[in-house]
Amino acid sequence: MIIVNCALRQDDIIAIVENLEVENEKVFKFVKKQGLQIHFDCSLSDQNSVVAIVKKEIKATELGKALFFSVAAK
Repeated sequence: MIIVNCALRQDDIIAIVENLEVENEKVFKFVKKQGLQIHFDCSLSDQNSVVAIVKKEIKATELGKALFFSVAAK
């Protein structure tokens, strides 16, 4: 499970993460919002590289450059 902590624009973050593709396959699925946390299931097993992928892709967007967020594996 991947958790993105972000207070603002959570629906936009969900759209960004759910549309990420690894090897032409969408690997993230939104599970729930809990306060500032956005929970995603991921079909990949290497959690550390998944966290890096999510951070990089969010930061690459105009929205990601302006928001304060963190990504963690659980």
